[in-house]
Amino acid sequence: MNRSRLRLSAILAVALLVAACGSAGPSVLTAPPAGMKDLPTASPSPTATPAPTATPLSPDTLFDRGIAQGPAWQSFHLKVTLDGTIKASFLRGLGNPDWAKLASDAVLDGTVIEGDVDAQNLAFALSIAAPAGPLLGPAFNGNLVIKDGYLYLKMPSLGAKYYKVKLGTFSKDLGLPVTIPSPGPAALTDLSNLTGDLRNHLESLGVSPTLAGTEDIGGRPAYRINLTFPLDVINSDIASSIASMSSADKAAKAALSGIKIDSLTSSIWIYTDNYQLAQVQIAAVSSAVGNLNFTMTLTNFDAPVQITVPPASQIQ
Repeated sequence: MNRSRLRLSAILAVALLVAACGSAGPSVLTAPPAGMKDLPTASPSPTATPAPTATPLSPDTLFDRGIAQGPAWQSFHLKVTLDGTIKASFLRGLGNPDWAKLASDAVLDGTVIEGDVDAQNLAFALSIAAPAGPLLGPAFNGNLVIKDGYLYLKMPSLGAKYYKVKLGTFSKDLGLPVTIPSPGPAALTDLSNLTGDLRNHLESLGVSPTLAGTEDIGGRPAYRINLTFPLDVINSDIASSIASMSSADKAAKAALSGIKIDSLTSSIWIYTDNYQLAQVQIAAVSSAVGNLNFTMTLTNFDAPVQITVPPASQIQ
């Protein structure tokens, strides 16, 4: 794998989980004095009943709603930030010939991926800013477009034009099994299945959500839900997944064997007005692999989005 393909693979790997009511007392009416005509008795003005204070749903329900609404999104604005360090010793053990030469750890601090997403058609138009490092080379700003089953990537190491690759080649380029949902009308069904599987898997691992108040995300209030992960179950699940890897991934399987997560924290934010997913944060530490802080923020749901591919003159 040459240097440009390595950098492309790394980018793909990086790029690629919610009163009280008042009441009036009885009216007291008295009879009019003798000899006076009966006068109409004024009815008391009705007492307005205060609107009940909205009670947040349970953390489990908020979490479920935030996950379940994903397949209904037509479009949104995405921002992903990555910080952390991947140990060179771990990367060398994965068996990639270029990674075998790494002498220093890969620092991801300052990596930002941001842009618009047409969720219904799985189309993306994103900008990428990455720091200098052994995996990606010099610091750079690039562009990534995904549409109609193809990925278009422009970054300095690939030249002045866009590099074009078919989505189906991801597994081969990355050296890892990757499943890409099909673009088009079936995309929402595929995403629905993925989000459902995610929720079921988290439940099977014993992940428990707790409500931790309300915070501002993108100028809107959102419920913060902290997720507690049982590390013994998570690490057992990781070990089972590694053990089930095919013999064709012998080097990677050996490098991953025995890996454990030492600490794992995660929070999600659900907008209070419509229960859409607002933000996800994950922080993980492994003495064997390194550490990673991941933040994904979603805004501008269902705003008009136009994703266009680069012209042929800009594709190498």
